[in-house]
Amino acid sequence: MSLSIGLLTILTGLAIMGFGLFMFYAWLPVFYALVGFDVGILLGRALTGDAGTTAIVLGIAGAFILGVTSYVLEPYRRVLLGVSGGILFGLSVSSAFGLDVWLGGFFGRIFALVCGAIGSLLMPRFFDIFVIAASAVSGAAMVLIGANHILPGVRLIDPAAGGALPSLITIILAAAGMGWQRHNIAKWVQVLPTGHGVSESSVEDRK
Repeated sequence: MSLSIGLLTILTGLAIMGFGLFMFYAWLPVFYALVGFDVGILLGRALTGDAGTTAIVLGIAGAFILGVTSYVLEPYRRVLLGVSGGILFGLSVSSAFGLDVWLGGFFGRIFALVCGAIGSLLMPRFFDIFVIAASAVSGAAMVLIGANHILPGVRLIDPAAGGALPSLITIILAAAGMGWQRHNIAKWVQVLPTGHGVSESSVEDRK
C-alpha cells in the first residue's frame, strides 16, 4: 500500500511538474483529475497523519469531483484552477517544507486556503505563468513527498528531519520543471488541439 501510494504520488507529481500547462490545454479533465487526486491525498495525509485508506478515498473523490466540475463549470474553469491549484500549492509546500506540523497542522490548512484565494485572483491576470509556476512547485513537492513515503528513513528527502536539504531539492526540481515548461511552450502550441489558447506573450518569450 505504501509503495503504490508513493509511486502514484511521484508519478502524478512528475506529470504536473513537467507538463502542467500542456495538460491544461490538451487534456483538461485529466489535468483537473490529477490536481484533485493530489489535493485529496494531501488532505487525507494532513487529517490522519498518514497516506492510507482515507487519503486514497479522498484522492479518488478529489479526482472525480474536479474532473467533472471542469465540464460543469466551463465558463469558470480558470478560476476553478486558480483555487484548486492554489490549494494544491499550499498543501504541497507545507508538507514538503515541514510547515504542516506548525500549530498542530492548523497552519498548513490555513496556508492552503490563503493560497487558493490568491490563486483565484492571480489566475485571470497571469494565467500561463501561474500554471507553470504553481504546477512546477506543487509537482516537485509531490515528488519529494512520494519519495519520502516510500523511503521514510532517508533524511535527504524527509522534510521533518532532513534540515534544509529536502527544501533545496524541492526548489531545484521546481526550477527544472518551470524551465522545462517554459522551454517547450512554443513546441506544444504546434501540437495542441487548442493551441491558440496559450497566451501569445508566453510563446513570444520563447522565440
